[in-house]
Amino acid sequence: DSKPSSIALSSEMKSPQLSRGASAQSVASATPISGPMEPSGGKANGKTVEKYTSAGELEKLIRAIGTNPNLDTKQKNLTIQGLRDSVWKSNCRLSKRKREEEVGALGGFSEYFPGQIAHSTAPLVAAAARHQPEAVVQTTQQTHHMSFSMSSAGASARLRRETPPSSYYKKSPDGEVSLVWTSDPKSTKFHPNDDSVPLFSASELAPTYHDGGINHILGCPHYARSCKLRHPTSGRLYTCRLCCEQTREMATKDKDSPLDRYEVTEVLCMRCGALQPAGDKCVNQECPSGGKPFSRYSCNICHFYDDSVNKSIYHCPFCNVCRSGKGLGIDYRHCMRCNACVSLKDDHHCIPQRLQGNCPICHESMFQSTEPLRGLKCGHVMHLSCFTNMRGHSYTCPLCKKSAEDMSEYFALLDSAIRMQPMPPAYAATTSNIYCQDCGKMGNVTYHFVGLKCQHCQSYNTRELQRVDANIMASLWQGYNSHQST
Repeated sequence: DSKPSSIALSSEMKSPQLSRGASAQSVASATPISGPMEPSGGKANGKTVEKYTSAGELEKLIRAIGTNPNLDTKQKNLTIQGLRDSVWKSNCRLSKRKREEEVGALGGFSEYFPGQIAHSTAPLVAAAARHQPEAVVQTTQQTHHMSFSMSSAGASARLRRETPPSSYYKKSPDGEVSLVWTSDPKSTKFHPNDDSVPLFSASELAPTYHDGGINHILGCPHYARSCKLRHPTSGRLYTCRLCCEQTREMATKDKDSPLDRYEVTEVLCMRCGALQPAGDKCVNQECPSGGKPFSRYSCNICHFYDDSVNKSIYHCPFCNVCRSGKGLGIDYRHCMRCNACVSLKDDHHCIPQRLQGNCPICHESMFQSTEPLRGLKCGHVMHLSCFTNMRGHSYTCPLCKKSAEDMSEYFALLDSAIRMQPMPPAYAATTSNIYCQDCGKMGNVTYHFVGLKCQHCQSYNTRELQRVDANIMASLWQGYNSHQST
């Protein structure tokens, strides 16, 4: 998912990296809102009683943050994402606590499932159907995403990740996608003791938003999309590979390997919570999306999804990545020698495999970079932001020292400066041996402190090899001849 520029720009204009998990207290301090941000309630018997935060209350908080003039766009996005995550975890914690209280009130629940304690809310429904039939409807309405609690002998990883998806779809060897598990107790596909159903944390299943939730545009700060990618190694859910890299940069003990987007086989629909084989749209017929694709553009090779309105994206089979543009032969072509997509409008200077290396300024990889790239006149490439910073103090390529762009106007200013500031008589006869870094030729020119101009290409991008004073040389030669005559 990268984007060509004058040579090959990255497809994704990288947004500021935002970390999730901003606390509710930070939200409260950043916004002029009265009342607690965390779901809370009154006091009963001297103890604080928490209550659910409804969608309407959450909406009011989000709008208050979005309209706060004291916060910039990055702070708003970060604060809203942290608020949503905090509310989601709190509501899930309250739901789990309530289910445990209901299980304790029923009594004898563990005898139906030996070795496990309330593996899901479906056993609660089953038990309620035997003891209190009217509790079935109440329990079903209260739980959509169910929390699973393993026994003390269970693995610690599954204790940390204890929530299943709303439904689970798999692809058969013949390519047919079918439902293998669902959280609906009334369905024949519901199996409460099925350990093959993957479990996730509440924050993994929580929907994320491209705009921080102000306009309910699903996605992340990097892309707009309505699905999450399942890590092919760890099984965790990430909205995009950049979100995985962002998490890897945090100081955590349990770090994932880089998300290989080519190896992704499953995605989670953020609208209905169904885990399914990777595709362009949700296979759940009951999904609120109504069969709409996850994004306007999707690639089954890169597993790249982008719902941006004003962005054209194509997949280059030679680069094997998705790039920004209308397509090969339309506005870009692939240079096999450079192994890069090149604009049809720009002049191109081939350098073999020039995108396979790192940026000469920041030393980060460029082939799959999310930063826009800039091609120099000499053919080398660097990040556009790095070029902008370098251009403030240098106009030569850091690799070959040639002029990075057309410098004819700047050289014309140097010509004018030299004409207006003639050298004093003491330096009038001084010459310099120079090497031109643009054309690679050497020559002997008149010395001037403003610059030394190449006689072959008229460039001032030269290096002085030796400076010679004609008067001194004449005196030395005269003295040598006098010595020889005596």
